[in-house]
Amino acid sequence: MIRLLSSLAHLFAFAALLSSTGSAAPNAHERRVRAHVEFLADDLLEGRGAGTRGHELAMAYVSAQFSRLGLEPAGTKGYLQAMSFRESRLNIDAGRVVIRHAGGETALVMLTDAIARPAAAADSAEITAPAIFVGFGIHAPEFGYDDFAGGIDVQGKIAVVLAGSPTRLPATARAHYSRQKTAELVRRGAIGIISVNTPVEEKRTPWAVAANRARFPSMRLVEPDGTLFEAFPQIRAAASVSRSAASALFKHGPTPIDAVFAASERGDPQAFELGVEVLMAGQAAVTDATSANVLAWLPGSDPAMAREPLVITSHLDHLGIGQPVDGDAIYNGALDNALGTAVMLAVAEELAAGPRLRRPVLFAALTAEEKGLLGAYHLARHRPERVQRFAANLNLDMPVILGPTRDVIGIGAEHSTLGALLELAAARVGFTVSADAQPEEVVFVRSDQYPFVREGVPALFLKSGQRSLDPSIDLAAREANFRRMHYHKPSDDLSQPIHWNSAAGFVEIAVELTRTIADDAVAPGWLPGDFFGTRFGSEARK
Repeated sequence: MIRLLSSLAHLFAFAALLSSTGSAAPNAHERRVRAHVEFLADDLLEGRGAGTRGHELAMAYVSAQFSRLGLEPAGTKGYLQAMSFRESRLNIDAGRVVIRHAGGETALVMLTDAIARPAAAADSAEITAPAIFVGFGIHAPEFGYDDFAGGIDVQGKIAVVLAGSPTRLPATARAHYSRQKTAELVRRGAIGIISVNTPVEEKRTPWAVAANRARFPSMRLVEPDGTLFEAFPQIRAAASVSRSAASALFKHGPTPIDAVFAASERGDPQAFELGVEVLMAGQAAVTDATSANVLAWLPGSDPAMAREPLVITSHLDHLGIGQPVDGDAIYNGALDNALGTAVMLAVAEELAAGPRLRRPVLFAALTAEEKGLLGAYHLARHRPERVQRFAANLNLDMPVILGPTRDVIGIGAEHSTLGALLELAAARVGFTVSADAQPEEVVFVRSDQYPFVREGVPALFLKSGQRSLDPSIDLAAREANFRRMHYHKPSDDLSQPIHWNSAAGFVEIAVELTRTIADDAVAPGWLPGDFFGTRFGSEARK
């Protein structure tokens, strides 16, 4: 396999050399982006699942492109920064969630009502314990919110929590704290977690979508010392329960499920004993897997900045091969994220051929984003030797470019000086900067920039905007349709109507923004009092 990948890498590099135009014209960007997407989203790559043959082919392709451009290898072995994973493939049918009360019991139906899992990277688990409801499971004292107020005790119990987070918190805090639930419950001594879908969350992610995701293997990142990153083995079993089945858990408690959901939509803290005991069991096939980030270095001209690069990221992986939909089992990920990776490669080509920037740039095609941002966490926490610190992160993930536009959105622009730099860069190339159309989704914590944010690095998630140059085309509606009908499905493939000319324009703004950041004498910084800067920035790390 290694010899095959090496041969393919040379073949890719030779083919790319033959097709290279050497031109910075928009039509050259268009040809390059389209060619990269057509290769990366081809069935040959089998959906680029992390740790699979198809992803290895994608890694070889990107490595060859970096080599062709003359970029320096920045991995631990050439361009590759290898890492190990513990992979778990759930045996869904073997799962059990049984609710017991006064000698009677109710068993939830796996996949229809619930999905049960053993502890992360464990092959099996079975626990029986009292269940206690703790609202959203969030403790945010600085916002006057605490689901654990009144001394509710989860020690040795199964904590039942609502998916999502309370509306009364600012959107950024809601998103951040929704990702801290497991750590908070572990700190308080819970041994199991049941996550209940609310009507709001089930509208955002229908149960059928969540059930399909459970068919794909999950992964945990293995640290260099052999431990698993944020695996939380104290949670010996976990389950997700659909909205329609949730009433069984609350049947013997003091508050019916409809009232619980109504309180959740008001953002009210709530917690109470459920009066039931729950048996939870799960099984999984556990194996070891390996994958790698693909890293390339563009040196800068200023010695004072030589070890403080801007890191540009895009995730190379998608979901691989999974449950067939309309006879198609390959989840190609054309927009998610072959297009983002293609844009990154086009940006690298433009910058490698142009004047040297003051600050170096690290280009990173990341692995295992779809498994929990694992490649990004590894890179953010295990920097290449030549990196003292990352000055900033610019992330390119799933630019949904389905019509003519010269509009861009900077997700996270309000948190750091990167927002002002984006405005400056956009004005130079004739782009409009729009606000995030769905700030309540807080995607700033849901893509590869977030692991860098957690390490104190200012970051920006660059997304294509929704202002159409053609009044007859509603880009917002097209994106909504894509997310509803094609996101994380086999139909996110080369049949999608990507507007290649606008994708070329997206390369232009990404290039100009990179130049603006890298040539600035001052590294980007968090804005005073910012939520993330306060928690993760340099002052917080002292």
